[in-house]
Amino acid sequence: MLQNIQALIVEDIQDTSDYIKQRIKQLFPQVYPIHQAYDIDEAYELIKLNDIQLVFLDIQLATGTGFDLLQKLSNENRIDFEIIFITGESAKEYTLRAIKFSAIDYLYKPLDDTDLTLAVNKALGKITNKNFNQQIKLLLERVGGDAQLPSNKMAFHLHSGVIEFVNISDVVYLKADGVVSYVYLKDNTKLTATRNIGFYKDMLVAECHFHPISNSLLVNQDYIKKYNHRELTVELENGTVLYASKRFGKDFKDQFANKKSRFSGFTDGIKSLLGKA
Repeated sequence: MLQNIQALIVEDIQDTSDYIKQRIKQLFPQVYPIHQAYDIDEAYELIKLNDIQLVFLDIQLATGTGFDLLQKLSNENRIDFEIIFITGESAKEYTLRAIKFSAIDYLYKPLDDTDLTLAVNKALGKITNKNFNQQIKLLLERVGGDAQLPSNKMAFHLHSGVIEFVNISDVVYLKADGVVSYVYLKDNTKLTATRNIGFYKDMLVAECHFHPISNSLLVNQDYIKKYNHRELTVELENGTVLYASKRFGKDFKDQFANKKSRFSGFTDGIKSLLGKA
């Protein structure tokens, strides 16, 4: 068991900060001392002066955002600590997706003891793996910079606290197996991610060319060669054949039919305009 893990709470409302500190002390006596910062500058100085290993970071602060603090620290290569984000229910969906893409945990306020315990236990298990800078770099690429060019990387939790960073374009499909997901890559590598497929589904469907074809299969459109709706089979470029459920198979067919219909309408309109010219 790791001992004497120094922590920092970055939260601009003192009552909330005090409550978080009290719950951490109660649940994790090995996490001490617990420092508190109420703005970005104070947090920056505490991190510079102390061997902080775990940071509870509010996303929205009175003097900026938690990402502003991370950007400053990342520029100076000072991120050598685990992070758990603290946010309200009003957090923007794209922000939470960015955090999930980076394999960083977040908790909603007010904190729930069960969620807090799970997040801290995972953080303590990952502290020795030193993936912090790569995770934060990926996060900052997704929440800042050129919104038209989001990072092509995604972080997958593997066993023993290992986090593997994978090019999303290399992911052929994901398959659920209970609480884990198998990630099949184009080089025939298979990763076992310790998250259920629902954890990845919203992110990959919303921002990438992935489609669910059943409750347990999520497929990258770029690798689909053929879909047979009568047999509910999806053939991939590498010859793999996957089976769609009836419900998802119909959604899958309708989605591409609608795309084709919209495209046809667009081209018909262009032809009409050209005919009038």
